[in-house]
Amino acid sequence: MSTFANTPPLDEFVVERKAIGFSIVAGLVLAAVGIAIGIVTGSQVILFDGFYTFLGIGLSWMAMRVSHLVAHGPTIRYPFGREALTPLIIGVEGVALLATCAYASFNAVLTIIDGGSRLPSNWSVGYACVALVVPTGLWWWLRRTARDSELASAEAISWLQGGVLGLGMLVAFVFARLIIGTSWSPAARYVDPALVIAACLGFVVPPMRMIRTTFIELVEGSPDTDLQGPARAAVDEVGAQFGLGEQHLRMTKIGRKFYVEIDFVVDPSWTVRQSDQVRRALTERLDLLPHDLWLTVEFTADRNWGAMPVAGPAG
Repeated sequence: MSTFANTPPLDEFVVERKAIGFSIVAGLVLAAVGIAIGIVTGSQVILFDGFYTFLGIGLSWMAMRVSHLVAHGPTIRYPFGREALTPLIIGVEGVALLATCAYASFNAVLTIIDGGSRLPSNWSVGYACVALVVPTGLWWWLRRTARDSELASAEAISWLQGGVLGLGMLVAFVFARLIIGTSWSPAARYVDPALVIAACLGFVVPPMRMIRTTFIELVEGSPDTDLQGPARAAVDEVGAQFGLGEQHLRMTKIGRKFYVEIDFVVDPSWTVRQSDQVRRALTERLDLLPHDLWLTVEFTADRNWGAMPVAGPAG
């Protein structure tokens, strides 16, 4: 048996932490502004946006701590590293965001029952503009700065959601101000709570995906087909190159790390030299995938030892 582990350069973790750190600072400023304006204007959706962003700050700090721990790689206490912390923190973030949306929706329904909220002011429209431009810019910057980081990608998704909410607020607030003084004027009081409910419904899907990803990775499920397909093709190519007809493949992904375990059933005359050649060929191909490879290759002449379930499509 042979295991190959590829540890990413520390520069990648430095870039990741800097990107998340900048996201924290920007989030702190935007959250403070949102909460203040939400209280002054009585806008539930602005308050929701401010608290949603503030919640993201705590989760981003946790993400930075995870990045710092993972960067240390395997240790005596954690011989396989601490990659599982990455999907775990992403799952926690997903649960927290879902809980926030549920609470905000409940309050919005109560507001509608009570007859609506205040009419949007100039401050509300101004904040909506800021809430559109700043999150959208941060989403674009994070995707370019740390495109290979799952933690930074989760941050980018949160900012994209904020940008979409900012756009929705801007359109809704402008519409509400335009209908004031018309026959539609009573509806203006329901724009704010209705926008909260719409935003929460729109925010449900990404956190649910985050939770699903966490579950699959922590129970060591098969990775998505966009990763599984190229890996299987590389293994098949190497098997054909060395005449290895029978093989058993398992794979999973936890955080940055991509675990691949292969059992080849070989002839009893198979040599160590041939095994090394196969390992080198596999490593060259699989190491091209955008993850940190942990490759385990075994050779056996006994089919009973090699028998195992073959990795199938992700569930």
